[in-house]
Amino acid sequence: MNTDIYTGAHPDGGFFLFTRKQKIMEEEEMDYNQFLEEVKIAIQQKLGSEYDISIQKVTKNNGIVLDGLIIRKVDKNFAPTIYLNSYFMHFMQGMLLSEILEDIIAAYKENMDIAPGDLNGLLDFNNLKNKIVYKLIQKEKNQELLKDVPSFEFLDLAMIFYLILDENKEGQMTALIHNSHIQVWGVTKDEIYQLAKENTSVLLPPEIKTMKAIMHDMLKELPDEMCVDEVLEDFLDIDSERPSMYVLTNKRQINGAGCILYDNCLKEFAVSQGSDIIILPSSVNEVILVPDKGNLDYGELQNMVGQINESEVPEEDVLSDHIYKYSCHEDRISFIK
Repeated sequence: MNTDIYTGAHPDGGFFLFTRKQKIMEEEEMDYNQFLEEVKIAIQQKLGSEYDISIQKVTKNNGIVLDGLIIRKVDKNFAPTIYLNSYFMHFMQGMLLSEILEDIIAAYKENMDIAPGDLNGLLDFNNLKNKIVYKLIQKEKNQELLKDVPSFEFLDLAMIFYLILDENKEGQMTALIHNSHIQVWGVTKDEIYQLAKENTSVLLPPEIKTMKAIMHDMLKELPDEMCVDEVLEDFLDIDSERPSMYVLTNKRQINGAGCILYDNCLKEFAVSQGSDIIILPSSVNEVILVPDKGNLDYGELQNMVGQINESEVPEEDVLSDHIYKYSCHEDRISFIK
């Protein structure tokens, strides 16, 4: 077959090659459903008949529904899910379909070795006791989900539970615990809570870093000739008048907001700072801790959280628009009014 080859500028610099068919397809406006079908067909063609490729709608945190590409090898009874919604956004911004396909296959290969082992073992509660952990989600936006899972309320949040089935440096294989599971296991949600309370801080130990240290890690990739400290000073506009901020998350930086409920985590930090602590819910994955030295504008902090949630945090990762205060004397978290 005679195929014409074209060259063009790559969005990240350099050049790429593509065929006439690619050029026509990608120059035409493609709606979202067409995009999903094109990706599904192309991945099937690339991986072959040994794989079963499908697309399913998956309800995530805060009621957000995403389209997940399920890539399952026919002789396996589990499969990773790769969400396509953000890929469509990149496609509309100029990312080539061929690049998207390469990225999806790379993501699949990175996670294909994460497996739960013998799935029959998931029916035996004794095999699962040390895998149960908890996370915090927003209560109001997850009313439908909360009807179907064991949970405990905490202020405007809810604690729910999941299993860490396997993990590697690239990610985790997890499974949300539903009411139907605890019925099969013959346990109560109080028993699930006690196990999660014991496991979560061990499997996902807390980490507290200064905001400056976090930014320093992010800026390590700058060219050698650029001074990281100078960039940090300019970026953060650091001065003695601004309150110190710390980021609390877990070692995985996934569902790290739950660290605020770890035994003694906030208490030890508050004692080290010699003050109560203001908690800013940055996302489900982390919170920002601000020592309350008596000079904070709570209204300004409240507005900041609301604005960041609206403009910076993905909707499925939003935790709360409220800010909280940890009282060291009372060892208790409460709303700030």
